[in-house]
Amino acid sequence: MALRLRYEIDTPRRLREHVHFVDGAGYFFFPGVSAARGTPAVLEIGFTRTDESTHLRGSVWARPSTGIWLELIAAERCLEKLESTPRSDRRVATEQLVLVEPASAPAFLCRLRDVSNGGARLHAELGVGARIRLALPEAAPSGFQLEAFARVAWAGAAEAGVEWNRGDLSSRAAVLRLLQVADEEWEGARTLSHPANCRCMKDQKLPSVLLLG
Repeated sequence: MALRLRYEIDTPRRLREHVHFVDGAGYFFFPGVSAARGTPAVLEIGFTRTDESTHLRGSVWARPSTGIWLELIAAERCLEKLESTPRSDRRVATEQLVLVEPASAPAFLCRLRDVSNGGARLHAELGVGARIRLALPEAAPSGFQLEAFARVAWAGAAEAGVEWNRGDLSSRAAVLRLLQVADEEWEGARTLSHPANCRCMKDQKLPSVLLLG
């Protein structure tokens, strides 16, 4: 399972002052943590001014004695999208394995990338507009299969975003369980807050940083 870290800061704009972008990837220093270079990592970022959150995936890029440098894939694009289109639902990064059954197509296993009350992101190739059934590997307390129905809202390279059928009662129960399991995956995650005495709070420019491998 990936290393899970949380960071709290007031706005995406403030966060940009602490992320160094190279070819779209973001490099972010997280102090007080030790992990082997190359360890998969997920950084959840909570924005205290708006109560929004997002998460960035990547790996440990370097490990100086005071913490770790994270290399976060597509961080620049993710932050740009967040600034232009704020998210109302909290998304929780997860690695749950689910069974996906598109209409008129064979079912297959895939992993969720994140989940929210409104939808989910799947590590799968699906067509936009497709209707799917998503089954959990467990039953509800009643004994019936936990399953959610959704529509594919967007699709990219080996990823797809789906919107839940909010009118379906069985889908609601399955989504609640997906969120519960996702939150359990984050139990014990290291959490840090942006320091109030950070030099960026005084509108001073950050010094140039040399990233050492």
